[in-house]
Amino acid sequence: MGESSAQSETRRKISKQRRRLFSLFLLVGLSLFQELAFRIVFPIPETTRFNRIRYQLLAEADPRFQPLMKRGLVYDKILFESSPDGWKHVHRLNRLGFRERDFSITPPTSKKRVLVVGDSVTEGQGASVDETIPAELGRLLGKGYEVLNLGVVAASLDKVTQLACDSTALLKPDTVVLVLNANDVVAPPSVPQSTAMNDVLYATGKTLQDISLNESSFILPRLFVIVKRVLTNEPVYSRFFTKTIRYFAPTPDSTNPFKTGAPPMQGLKPELEAAMRAGQLNPWLIQQSTSMPSIIRFDLSVTGSPGPHLRRIQDLCQNLGVKLVIAYIPFHATVHARYAQAMVELTTPEPIAKGLSIEPAFKSQAPQLKNICDLLKIQFMDTTPALSAKEARDQPQFWAYDSHPRPAGYATIAEEIAKVFVK
Repeated sequence: MGESSAQSETRRKISKQRRRLFSLFLLVGLSLFQELAFRIVFPIPETTRFNRIRYQLLAEADPRFQPLMKRGLVYDKILFESSPDGWKHVHRLNRLGFRERDFSITPPTSKKRVLVVGDSVTEGQGASVDETIPAELGRLLGKGYEVLNLGVVAASLDKVTQLACDSTALLKPDTVVLVLNANDVVAPPSVPQSTAMNDVLYATGKTLQDISLNESSFILPRLFVIVKRVLTNEPVYSRFFTKTIRYFAPTPDSTNPFKTGAPPMQGLKPELEAAMRAGQLNPWLIQQSTSMPSIIRFDLSVTGSPGPHLRRIQDLCQNLGVKLVIAYIPFHATVHARYAQAMVELTTPEPIAKGLSIEPAFKSQAPQLKNICDLLKIQFMDTTPALSAKEARDQPQFWAYDSHPRPAGYATIAEEIAKVFVK
């Protein structure tokens, strides 16, 4: 018997309802996929008040950096290179502008959080992301620890102090390891006062995250938020569509001290000058080669003591129940004579370059720093003996020209720091 007209109409209605339902599910699915894709590609940092850009030395008078100061560094890629040493690495930054992986502001409940704070040595200049001090320390300590890399290239002691205080208040670690490179020990004349904000936040139970988090940005559809940011001239962050920029710009960029048409620098090896002009070698190494011999033999009892800065960090750590450890990294030419020739090629007078590894005056920085830490009751770790021992066994721990540790040197430093955690 054939299908009645009523049955045929019912079937058509069901078929139409199914098509509508399918279209609805498809639309919802596409909307969810689009929202997920936009949230992955265009992230919103949990806080804009805690970002690497606030702790990095920049040519702030340069108008190109003004938008950067507002935007911060989020998922950017920065190329560091030292062609005479034979290395080149791209530092891929996370959503807070630091090297290595993303991490949550809220500490994990099943792990002890360790912050490794410092300058370019902490960040790992001259090594891949898996060869830095924090990365190696994380492997040594094991699964019960979360070790975060809070290193910032070109962060002076006042900036590192501010970073240590801000990150301690915000990230609530169990331990802070402050890595002090030899060129950061002599302190600027004043202690950063802006970090006093952390004491207020601690007393009120708030954090840097609380006063900067805009919850509506996380609840609203991401496409709507992006369009709104574009229309209001607010920064839009991309996880993937970022260009790789050179940290050391080639001549004639205004940030490169070598100017077009200037005569060759007297006493500087021509190949090194060519690399500096091309942005393939730190052009400020000349200033380092002339200033470091004075810096490392500085009498800290007269002026330039880092004590007030370390006390500032220690006071906050004690208030928050956080353990503070200072790890000292020596200047490469003081641990072995092999680096003297590179210093000479960078314009250091030969008698001074050769005396760096043997004269007692150039070995006084670590003992002075230890005395300061002892007075402040801060645990101190001098990595000089371990690095020197490896050098004596013909295992170079530093790059000759760039002067940062090699991956082997970073591993040695991490091994020494790990001893602090052995009960």
